[in-house]
Amino acid sequence: MKRLLLHAAVAGAWIALALLARLQEYAPHASLWFPPAGLAFAVGVMLGWRGVPAILVATTAGSVAGIFASDPRPWDARLWSGFASGLAHALTYVAGARLLVRLGVERPTPQAVSFFLLLAPAAALFASATGLAALVATGALAAADAREAWLAFWIGDAVAVLSLAPLLGILLGGLLDRLRFDPPGRLHVHVQVIPLSATWRPFALKIAACLLALTGSAAVVASGPEHRLVGSFLVFFAIVPLTLIAHTEGALRTYAAIAALGTAIAGLGAALGPGVHEVSYQFATMILSGSALFGLAVPVLYSENRELRLRLTHDSLTGAHTRAHFFEVAERELERSRRFATPLAVAAFDVDHFKAINDRHGHAAGDAVLTEIAARCRRELRSSDALGRLGGEEFALVLPMTGEEAAAETAERLAAVLRDQPVRHGGALLRVTASFGVAVVDLAGETVPDALARADRALYDAKGAGRDRVRRAAPPASGR
Repeated sequence: MKRLLLHAAVAGAWIALALLARLQEYAPHASLWFPPAGLAFAVGVMLGWRGVPAILVATTAGSVAGIFASDPRPWDARLWSGFASGLAHALTYVAGARLLVRLGVERPTPQAVSFFLLLAPAAALFASATGLAALVATGALAAADAREAWLAFWIGDAVAVLSLAPLLGILLGGLLDRLRFDPPGRLHVHVQVIPLSATWRPFALKIAACLLALTGSAAVVASGPEHRLVGSFLVFFAIVPLTLIAHTEGALRTYAAIAALGTAIAGLGAALGPGVHEVSYQFATMILSGSALFGLAVPVLYSENRELRLRLTHDSLTGAHTRAHFFEVAERELERSRRFATPLAVAAFDVDHFKAINDRHGHAAGDAVLTEIAARCRRELRSSDALGRLGGEEFALVLPMTGEEAAAETAERLAAVLRDQPVRHGGALLRVTASFGVAVVDLAGETVPDALARADRALYDAKGAGRDRVRRAAPPASGR
């Protein structure tokens, strides 16, 4: 029953969009804007080959009923024309969509957008050629008319796929979720990589700016035939607010804005009547759609760069600084301490009997212990302090503007926080302690690694004295 409802919804939507295409219909079976092409591509992405029957039902039923174009031929002739052209339409777009899925597109990256901008017009070209050939072969269209109409036919399909397919795919995906279908392949290009505005007002203002560009274009086009070509180019000013939407409003709103703008441009072209502006408007829609999709890729790049930097600078398990980044932070703090003559302390600590935890409870328990230790330390440290994981169960601290007494007090506080509350893993409570060594950097010439080596020696003194304690490092050797 659910499958029947799904196919009925797709077929009904296809027919409704085909009727909407009459806005820019210039000849039977030909329109400068053909929204069903966008739906067919979206069906190919979200449903795969299972969506072909619904499209075939729609094209065949629409042709028999004569709702797409007036056709005086008998119903059986119209049936074969609808079936043949629908088969060419469905197979071509589904094949193009499945190729996009096979390319592994998951986020609106520049590569993903490039694939889509190449595959969508290519699928539209093949759909136009095979669809027109089917109409000619079944007697629905004269060969001369097909040769004259193919370019506009292609433009109408390509514009619809570029501007409508992303949003229609998301809507179809929502329907699949409600019906609890598991489609053969999903594109996750609607994933929000930036936070959305708390209110709709900023988005509405940007949409209004897009419509203002359309209104200005319409006013110039309507002022006289001699102004129509120039006036149609004014619509390109919508690229500024549309790109801003892509940069600031997230994927879903960008797809909605592209679809709304494309539909408004098609309606505007129809309202102004035939002329050179109609084709100019459709090319403008393609360029605006492509620009917005590439604009949408910018936040994705920012997000991926942040993720990459985070992987390079922070340990993936504990969130502490990696060894290399920890020493970079420490060197910056040392320079600042020397410039302003403020003390700088470092500390080294590691988990007592960590190997025993791994041996008795497993490595997952050891990972849980390290993660919890890092989390507790971050809660106790100041925002100016730095926690680094140097390797295994070994950690280090940089404590700016901190003398020996304060550094020792900080280490004692951390040791108590670790000691007083066991780490829960599964059903076990793991008692965890750590040994600390602290040292104050000699600003006269000592390096951070040298100071940390002194702290490390103090750490081993703490272990030798029974573990779970803090030891202060001996002063640096004289002569510095």
